[in-house]
Amino acid sequence: MPSRDNYTQLTALLLSVAGALLFLSFGYTEMAGSDMWWHIAAGRELLQTKTLWMVDDWSYSALGKDWLNHEWLSDIIFYTWVSVGGVESLVYWKWLVLVATFAILQHVLSRESGSPFAGLVCAGIAMAIAAPFLDVRPHIYSLLNFSLLLFLLLGRQTKTWLLAILFVVWVNLHGGFFFGLMALGILVFPWRNFSLDTFRAALLVGVICLLAAVLNPSGFKTFLYPLKYAFDDSSPFRQLGEWLSPFLRGGIRSPLFFVFMWAPALALVYLLPRVRKTVAVPWEGIFLTALTLAMALTSRRFIPLFGMSLAVMLAPLVGLCFRKVQGQKFAVALALGALLFSAWRMLPYPLKSGPAFHYLTAEYSYPVDMLNFIEGNGLQGKVYALYNWGGYIHWRTDGDLKVFIDGRADTIYDADTYNHYVKVLISSPGWIEKLEATGPDYVLWPQLLKSGQQKLQQLLDTGRWRPVYRDSVSWLLARSSLKFPGNMTAAPDTPWRDLTIGQFSAWTGKKDKAIQYGEKTRQAIPWHKGACNLLTSTYRELGKEDKAEAVLQQCRSYFPSYFLR
Repeated sequence: MPSRDNYTQLTALLLSVAGALLFLSFGYTEMAGSDMWWHIAAGRELLQTKTLWMVDDWSYSALGKDWLNHEWLSDIIFYTWVSVGGVESLVYWKWLVLVATFAILQHVLSRESGSPFAGLVCAGIAMAIAAPFLDVRPHIYSLLNFSLLLFLLLGRQTKTWLLAILFVVWVNLHGGFFFGLMALGILVFPWRNFSLDTFRAALLVGVICLLAAVLNPSGFKTFLYPLKYAFDDSSPFRQLGEWLSPFLRGGIRSPLFFVFMWAPALALVYLLPRVRKTVAVPWEGIFLTALTLAMALTSRRFIPLFGMSLAVMLAPLVGLCFRKVQGQKFAVALALGALLFSAWRMLPYPLKSGPAFHYLTAEYSYPVDMLNFIEGNGLQGKVYALYNWGGYIHWRTDGDLKVFIDGRADTIYDADTYNHYVKVLISSPGWIEKLEATGPDYVLWPQLLKSGQQKLQQLLDTGRWRPVYRDSVSWLLARSSLKFPGNMTAAPDTPWRDLTIGQFSAWTGKKDKAIQYGEKTRQAIPWHKGACNLLTSTYRELGKEDKAEAVLQQCRSYFPSYFLR
């Protein structure tokens, strides 16, 4: 007969594996990760220049300006990872960091609640709340470091030097270190044995970690950046969709946030005498939840931190409920059920990097064929391009094409530059003159973005611009006065070029040719979203619903994207 300890260990093992699979299943958020590209390019730039003090070499609006790149260590990790495994392998980096983050959180919650089931449930809730925001960018390092901070301090004491090392690393990975310092204050505060001595000891830990965080290339300037961002309501960058209040339209949305934003009220349950006799009041969790809720209500980007903090607050209550689970065999069966559920959630998703990267980063929305053409013809100069494409242009051209603005936002650009871009984006009166006044050689813009075709025609109508190239997602114009170095050559023969031919064939009514080149693209990239949608729509227009459905199902077998239709 297996011993009680064997049953306990088996339950813990099953729940750990269930957690890893569950967390992985929430790591498939589809998002146009525009910042990812310039982070990779920045890592390359750092290694090329061999200095941590960066100046702008990628734009013509801020050329030569000091760049507060407070995420330099993340950038080097990105570029090194890509150099070793290829750009598509970044999905493995994302999954590794996320699974580690929430596995550590699961362990902490299990330890604090006394129940491995509570650890899985609460960490799973935190992950589900956070999932819409988890793209391939350095901010997930702040989630990992928050989990490590909880691991080191929640319900236990740890060496101050370990905390100092954590903050030295954190400050150079992501600006979320500033939240980490606030969380540190809550975690080291002597809630249960307050005295002057314990308060002094906690204050000393805080000061040491604060000084440790100064060890970054920009020193205290790195502290000022998040403060300025948080309190400068006049900054137009605060109007970017990802930073808006969750109650405003636009940007990323977390439906579960609106369900669990009321859950902090459950802290009142700890006032019940029966509960207080059974579990200790999680003061750290209560104050962390209050802090992160206030932050999340101001800006939706803080919702993941709220989810993790809420899990800390709820874990003792959830653990109290699971204490009613009687019998070791039943616990093993329940853990096995959790494992099967997590495995079921993973079934539709690929572990292969190609289709995962294509959809998780919305690779299909970037002008890949266009940049192939630009590289093939050695085009250089100034380009007024979509904000979200700036980083991709940096990655592909390494500064040969200099943009007006990109996703580095106010770490490099001022408010006037961003406001100028917005006026052009929305085609405000006089937008053409505003654009031309910046002196670009080219304009690179999306085909299907709202008013994209109108912009194209209006620029051509001036007679001051001429077409250079169009691919399936973008068009490129050059000033009529611009002289090119020689005859232009066609873009290289790639699946992305085939998609361009197929898409233009569909737009001009050549449906057989559209199908021919759509299928050719899928032979090389079977999961390509653009080719899949081109084929399904073309087959439907021809009345071939059975073929359209077959293509759709084949494409969804590679990735169950809701953008496939």
